[in-house]
Amino acid sequence: MFTLSQTSRAWFIDRARQAREERLVQKERERAAVVIQAHVRSFLCRSRLQRDIRREIDDFFKADDPGSTKRSALCVFKIARKLLFVFRIKEDNERFEKLCRSILSSMDAENEPKVWYVSLACSKDLTLLWIKQIKSILWYCCDFLKQLKPEILQDSRLITLYLTMLVTFTDTSTWKILRGKGESLRPAMNHICANIMGHLNQHGFYSVLQRCDGLFPDLVSHTPRNNPVRWSVGRSWYDWQLSH
Repeated sequence: MFTLSQTSRAWFIDRARQAREERLVQKERERAAVVIQAHVRSFLCRSRLQRDIRREIDDFFKADDPGSTKRSALCVFKIARKLLFVFRIKEDNERFEKLCRSILSSMDAENEPKVWYVSLACSKDLTLLWIKQIKSILWYCCDFLKQLKPEILQDSRLITLYLTMLVTFTDTSTWKILRGKGESLRPAMNHICANIMGHLNQHGFYSVLQRCDGLFPDLVSHTPRNNPVRWSVGRSWYDWQLSH
């Protein structure tokens, strides 16, 4: 019978151990490679998706020129969802400006309920999504207001734009949808405005207003702090800005 010597036996066991360790190392390398490849593919897919979404948004606003037919509120709502999905404040500031102008333009339409952005608040299927969206949009308006400098002409115009957004969607007095037969909707719409204001207050809305008040003493006025749900913009400065 063939018997391995003690040395040969130790060598054989050591080689087996080394082979086992090499297999484990190889498996770990393969696992790490799979994880890295997955992260890279995920990054590339996200980048491609974000690029495609931004291109779609740009095409939407490019076609939305003054002479074109006004887009429906639903179209604006859908494009806003896509912008908010990829939104980065530095990269998408111009897109956000165009979105706000599009929303405000829809609110100025005469006798076109399907165009009014706020009309989606009356949609049973979209009410909650609309409220969530307008909360996000208005808070981004506040974020921009924190950064803008009124001594710069372009910034001054953007301040007016974002304040107009805040005024428009925290006060129902200018909503055309509530005229005539729509008056019965006012209590529900006022409740939505109060909900929106509550959300903004929780995130520091009045600190934004205080900054605006410091920049323009006549700009911001609101009722006492124990009733922070209603506020208004100083009309003398505000109307002057809109006319220039």
